[in-house]
Amino acid sequence: MRRRHRTWTLAYAFVAPTVVLTVVFSLVPLAMLLWRSLYSGGVFDASPEFVGLGNYGQMLREGGGHALGVTGVYTAGFILLTMGVGLGLALLLNSGAPGVARVRAPFVIPLVVPVVATALIWANMFAPQFGLINRLLRALHLPQADFLSSPGPALVAVLTFGAWQFFGQNVILYVAALKSVPGDVLDAASVDGAGAWRRFAHVQWPMMRRHTLLIWVVTTLTGLQTFTQVYVLTQGGPDGATQTALYYVYNEGFVQFDTGRANAMGVALFLLSLLITITQIWLLGRADRAR
Repeated sequence: MRRRHRTWTLAYAFVAPTVVLTVVFSLVPLAMLLWRSLYSGGVFDASPEFVGLGNYGQMLREGGGHALGVTGVYTAGFILLTMGVGLGLALLLNSGAPGVARVRAPFVIPLVVPVVATALIWANMFAPQFGLINRLLRALHLPQADFLSSPGPALVAVLTFGAWQFFGQNVILYVAALKSVPGDVLDAASVDGAGAWRRFAHVQWPMMRRHTLLIWVVTTLTGLQTFTQVYVLTQGGPDGATQTALYYVYNEGFVQFDTGRANAMGVALFLLSLLITITQIWLLGRADRAR
């Protein structure tokens, strides 16, 4: 009995630092955010006024609802691009084709290069007069565009840059998932006459289900938290076409100094992220039970 008590004490001792750090740096700030979102006023107000859910209604009416919509569109495109391209390239890298192993490094470069530096390079690429993209369009006798000053093209430009920056992360995760599939199972499928597509659809993909959930959750949260790309490329413009939820928080809290609306959007973004993550996990569990 004493040995068992000593084991539990040691286990709690190892877990305690993580629990303390989580409470201090995650739960306490979250509680403060929830509390502050119920009060109006700016960051310098000594006596903020309690308004209840008024900040949430004001936030939705004054640009917050539009920012959440832009975030949803951006995140959906971000998921499709980064997961689709990541899976395709991972299959290519895992195929064992000659020379493929030598091109793995370029997929990691966007992850380690500073975001601001690469965003400035992409801004020059999208420049209307001297940008590389318009030069290519001009050489192909195709219509040119001012990508960062038009609502539709600006969102596409930000999405393209964001997908380029993070698709390498999904390549790495998918390659790891493909490596986890037992080779003898694939060999057995080949002996049974399954081609490359059938091996992927009926063997690899089902066995990668939980890995795909992890990639899906990480990619979704990354898309919902997009900020730096928007800040450097478009500053939320033109006319709010690229203003995501996190940029709205920055603009309201650190430019307009209205912490009430900024905190309300922060809470809304947290709840949205939590709801989406729980839904994704529930869908996986439902799919597993149906098998």
